[in-house]
Amino acid sequence: MRLTRLSTAVLEANFDWVFVRIDTDVGVTGYGEAFLGPGVTAVIRQYQQVLEGEEITSLDRVLRRLRSVCVHASPGLCYHAISGIEAAILDALGKKWGLPVWQILGGKYRDSIRIYADCHGGEALESITPLLVPRTPQWMRTPGEPERKGKVSLKHHGWDASEDDPTSPHAYQERAKAMVARGFHILKFDVDVPTPYETDEYNRHLSAPEIEHMASLVKATRDAVGPEIGLAIDCHWNYNVQSAIEMARAVEPYRLMWLEDPIPPENIPAIGQVQANTRTPIATGENHYHRLDFERLITEARLRVLAPDVQKMGLWEGRKLADMAEMHYVNLTLHNIAGPLGTMAGVHLSAAIPNLIALEWHAASVPFFDKLVKDAEGPMIRDGLIAVPDRPGFGIDLDLDEMYKYRKPGEPFFE
Repeated sequence: MRLTRLSTAVLEANFDWVFVRIDTDVGVTGYGEAFLGPGVTAVIRQYQQVLEGEEITSLDRVLRRLRSVCVHASPGLCYHAISGIEAAILDALGKKWGLPVWQILGGKYRDSIRIYADCHGGEALESITPLLVPRTPQWMRTPGEPERKGKVSLKHHGWDASEDDPTSPHAYQERAKAMVARGFHILKFDVDVPTPYETDEYNRHLSAPEIEHMASLVKATRDAVGPEIGLAIDCHWNYNVQSAIEMARAVEPYRLMWLEDPIPPENIPAIGQVQANTRTPIATGENHYHRLDFERLITEARLRVLAPDVQKMGLWEGRKLADMAEMHYVNLTLHNIAGPLGTMAGVHLSAAIPNLIALEWHAASVPFFDKLVKDAEGPMIRDGLIAVPDRPGFGIDLDLDEMYKYRKPGEPFFE
């Protein structure tokens, strides 16, 4: 089975959802989803010249070739592109052989996947560009309404501080109760939010009042949902080592499943310092691409929860990472901000690995998430779980007519 055509489409949701399509010489079409990034679709389409006529059934060799030709520019956007292409190939291989992708990955450990809801904060995450600039998607604008153009704070991930206080403990409580009512048993909230106590946007320092405010958000959330609901918090790489330690200690009474990305991801010994000084499990990994980085997170930083991104690392490498982590009795919680296809790709990987905690879902505020799946029998997520499909490939069909309604202006729609 050889690739004949490679094309892309982008939808404007809370993030850009980047879809990849491959056509083959045997009439099989495969779809995948890539991680977003400025210019990523142009990178994906450049791989046409490398892949055209390639025998894609030799997946491991194909992936090695794709990585080798971008060695001067990898990982970053190139790996985002490769993982989207890889997913489309796996979907096509599954359809050709009549196998679900989890079977290609080695079989499944479970029939349903626990989903953790990324709640953002006291309100849903607004739509933002690949450069984290707030926007109003075309499909949300009324006729004549101009496109919203905003500026995002360097310290906060997607928040618009002009809104009515979505960062109060009460707002977090209400959001948590609403998501539990939707059936979720694990919730994640952002705590790197605007507070009245900030003094500097750049120095990564947290004052005592800031830490107290962050801890109050976690306490309020725990009080709202009780001890049986799993809680995690995210800091988006914003703080220094000492501030991260103090904050991690402040939230220890609330028994978090993990505290995600309290400091920048590059300095692995520094992450280890944070973990060594708190009982709160520290998780990181969505900005790492190689098993060697994750091995260092395990052996040097002594982390016991890893958070690789499904669309950045890819399913094939993710399966290999899970095997390595399992040798050290380390668990994975998979980062995922994708649409329904990328989420289902994460479901197949989650089914095929033994050491999964949960798979992220970041689209609670996107009204058309389930509409993009053709002939779906109800919502994809039910009672906080996604059933592992037995159909070939990823087991879902995209509704291209529905997708077209939410396409991103200026981007081709599968040409």
